[in-house]
Amino acid sequence: MAATVLIVEDQMLIAWHLSDLIEGAGHRVLSIARNPAEAMEAAARQRPDFALMDIRLHGGTSGLEAARMLFECWGVRSIYISANLDPATRAEAEPLQPLGFVGKPFLPADVLDAVERAVKAVG
Repeated sequence: MAATVLIVEDQMLIAWHLSDLIEGAGHRVLSIARNPAEAMEAAARQRPDFALMDIRLHGGTSGLEAARMLFECWGVRSIYISANLDPATRAEAEPLQPLGFVGKPFLPADVLDAVERAVKAVG
């Protein structure tokens, strides 16, 4: 099954790399958002199957806040891709039913494995 994915990442080189990985695996990237407001706007236009979510976003905004809004408004769950995946952050994400965690710097295979697990979980 091909999934539709929202990427929420403020570092554009990383976002483009993630987009290439996702599309190369046969899925569709709906949008790249740099902050919670852009993520909500993108999700309002087209509901993604799930999001790839950085924890720290542009302007000091929170990926956890973006993930919470996506989850509460539309039931969109996230794979967290971040260098900030300490136990407290993971615990904060738990009520949002995370689809996975991938640490930065990441290996492409780790991202693709997490995406395939997410596709099965939401499918």
